[in-house]
Amino acid sequence: MSRIDIEGTLSLLGEHHYRSDQSYWETARQRQQFARYLPPQLRSPQEMAHAIASSEGGNSTQCEYNIVSGPLSGTRVSVSLTHQGLHILLSHTNRDLIERLQRVQTRWQRQLHMLGFPCLLEVTHAGESDG
Repeated sequence: MSRIDIEGTLSLLGEHHYRSDQSYWETARQRQQFARYLPPQLRSPQEMAHAIASSEGGNSTQCEYNIVSGPLSGTRVSVSLTHQGLHILLSHTNRDLIERLQRVQTRWQRQLHMLGFPCLLEVTHAGESDG
C-alpha cells in the first residue's frame, strides 16, 4: 500500500464556493495543476486504458490507498484501470462522511472527466461488499 499526499488537491467538504460561471477557469487551473504529474498525451485516455487492459489479458490493474490526513482521513481508495477507464471506489466506516461524499460524487466524477480521465466513481460503506 502506498501513501500519497493529496492535501490541497480536494476542496473541503463544507466549502460551497463552486459556481458554474467559474467552471471554465476552475478546469483550466486544475489541468495546469495536474499537468506536471501526467505524461504528454500521446493517445486518448480510453485508448491507453484499453491498451493496458488488453496487454494484461483483460484483467484490471488495481491499487489501494488509505487517506491518512485531512477531511477525508480514514477513507480507503481503491483504483482499478479497466478497458472502460478508471474505476474509483471510496469507502469509509463513517456513514455521515459517506453521505457527504455521495452528495459530491457526481461533481467529482464530472471534474475527472473534464480533466481527461474517463471513470466511474463510487462511494460505499467499508463493510459493504464491493463486488
